[in-house]
Amino acid sequence: MEFSFVDYGAIILYALVVIGLGAWFGREQRTSTDYLLAGRSMGWITVGISQLASLLSAISYLGNPGEGYQYDLSYLFFTLCGFLSVPIVVHFFLNFFYRLEVTSIYEYLERRFNFPTRLLASTIFIAARLAWMATIVTAVSLAMETLTGLDPSLCIVLTTAIAIVYTLIGGMKAIIWTDVIQFFLFTFGLVGAIALILWKDGTAPVIDKVVAADKFRMFDWSLDPTVRITVWTSITAGVVVGMANLTDQVSMQRYLSTKTIRDARKAVWLKPFLATPVSTLTMLLGLALFAHYQLNPELATFETPDKAFPHFILTEMRGGLAGVIVAAIFAAAMSSIDSGTHTVSTVCVEDYYKRLVRPTAPDRECFRLARILTVAWGIVIAGVALWLAGDDTILGTMYSVVAPFFGCAVGIFLLGTATRTASPKGVIIGSLLGYALVLWVSHGLLQLPDGSWEFTAWSLEESQYALGKPISKFWLSFVSLTGTVVCGYVLSLGLPRRAEHSLRNLTIWDLDATSKE
Repeated sequence: MEFSFVDYGAIILYALVVIGLGAWFGREQRTSTDYLLAGRSMGWITVGISQLASLLSAISYLGNPGEGYQYDLSYLFFTLCGFLSVPIVVHFFLNFFYRLEVTSIYEYLERRFNFPTRLLASTIFIAARLAWMATIVTAVSLAMETLTGLDPSLCIVLTTAIAIVYTLIGGMKAIIWTDVIQFFLFTFGLVGAIALILWKDGTAPVIDKVVAADKFRMFDWSLDPTVRITVWTSITAGVVVGMANLTDQVSMQRYLSTKTIRDARKAVWLKPFLATPVSTLTMLLGLALFAHYQLNPELATFETPDKAFPHFILTEMRGGLAGVIVAAIFAAAMSSIDSGTHTVSTVCVEDYYKRLVRPTAPDRECFRLARILTVAWGIVIAGVALWLAGDDTILGTMYSVVAPFFGCAVGIFLLGTATRTASPKGVIIGSLLGYALVLWVSHGLLQLPDGSWEFTAWSLEESQYALGKPISKFWLSFVSLTGTVVCGYVLSLGLPRRAEHSLRNLTIWDLDATSKE
């Protein structure tokens, strides 16, 4: 099947709309605060929707259906457990960052510890965010290759270029409002695809196939750490991932753009109410696709589960709906690229340039540099378009590459806000040990066929290694958090730390009366 003029029209119209929004909000970009924080003028509903859209991305749009198609609903429970982190985030992080009126949340770490701690955390963020965007780029190249037959790199360059254009012109305000549009387009695409499958195959046959394959299974109570996703993985690592998604610069920069701290709190709490039905839709689409191709096996001419949805779009959607879905995939990718490049640029300006190069740099200079860096990082992301292509599902790739950074970053902030004991050297060494622990668990720890454990799996021959079972990659964020917090706290007990009287309003134990509001 080839795309019709209506399909191409939907894609082109969407691109023109988001560029037009960028131009519209570009009139208001006069200072670095306007560009980086939308002048701290955004409403909480808009910010909440935008934050969710930036995190859903093409990983959710393609990866979640692929996960449901290949496995079951275990990942949905993993995602829902992430929402248990909302009160933790509000209490331990949001109150500090908003009241300190920071632009980069890593500024807090310098006030709490020292500049090297701030530098380490911001570096972790940049590494994690670039890896995350690279994974999204892989997802887009996968879909566009299937849908259009065009060279994947060309699709990536176009997607990145459009996102950079409206981000460069309109700043944070353009990002937030285009993300709102992207969220509704994203949701409409999911509902349309599920409805089409049910209309083609009938609700009862679809459900019968899903039930027969035990695809509705959500709870695995196994204590085996090599099992991909269990209840225990979800209520531990799932919460850590939820905290990481809510507390990194991408999310916090949106919350800090609200008018008041109460609006910021409302925006944080809005996420689970919006994300629960959307995440459920993405997973149910995977189950529906599985049933559809079980009922129509002659149509299943794709290689991997992640390609099931793009294949369905290409071969079975008509009347412009395919164009809307492809526009939604582009939207999902752009909502992550715009957020990622913008916030990484923010960190570079606030944590590196203004701190190391020119502390007295005028605002206009910082404003100009932030825009230049937005373009530069966009070029970097486009350049790694096919870097992470592999045989694993998109979600599996994401948790292998990005998850180790999640726990280290959250652990550093927890040591800062939740303890008086943590010292600068203890936190830095602890985070490095936490990451080292992840590397060991990932590459050195292996369960052998006889049930015993090998602790130096890298020394095994390839044939022996292939027979073993590694720790599930979904545990990695919890491992890195635990390693960072435990090592950082224990080491701090024997190292010099700041006097308690200097920690006013920098830990939950030292908030004054007005700050506890």
